Amino acid sequence: MITAGTTFGSDIDDVDALVDDPLALLSRWLPPHDGELRPLAALSTIGRDGLPSLRHVLVSDRDATGLYFHTDSASAKVAEITANPVAAMAVAWPEVGRQLVVRGIVERVAPADAAVAYRQRSRYLQLLAWVNTNDNAELPVEARRHLWAEFDAAHPALDPPERWAGFRLRPVTVTFWRGDAAGQSTRQHYTLTDGRWSGRILAG
Repeated sequence: MITAGTTFGSDIDDVDALVDDPLALLSRWLPPHDGELRPLAALSTIGRDGLPSLRHVLVSDRDATGLYFHTDSASAKVAEITANPVAAMAVAWPEVGRQLVVRGIVERVAPADAAVAYRQRSRYLQLLAWVNTNDNAELPVEARRHLWAEFDAAHPALDPPERWAGFRLRPVTVTFWRGDAAGQSTRQHYTLTDGRWSGRILAG
């Protein structure tokens, strides 16, 4: 099945101190990408009917420009992003009382970069990118499993399918929520304006 890591990275020593670079702190919160497991994030887009659309995706990577995720270009989320290239992502770590929310602009990444992310996926997710189609979904469960096993056996090594696509969420706002078992929870909310970040502390 699709499995995701739930490990929290690290925080700053003074959790009340606003930072100059929230994307650097974002990178600290997310765990290192040194294995197949990735953080699981809720991804919100604007549906074609104007209503919010929500699902979970794996955070493939992050850098100084934003968060990355990958998906099937035939999916509803890609159609929604194409029509309105904005989104929000949220990652929660209930065990340590942390939540990260990012809102911003979505950009498609180069196919070569998307292929690198595909090769870092687990075998299951590589197979899923090929076999997960609407036509196959209409088959009975045993037929789906048989098709999966046959495809797996016939393809010991896989390149990404043509419909594999990667996206970057370039942040416009970043919010760090911190719980406190002995007191009030708080948020640090950062906004990007004219290339500069400004932050403020809010109630949680």
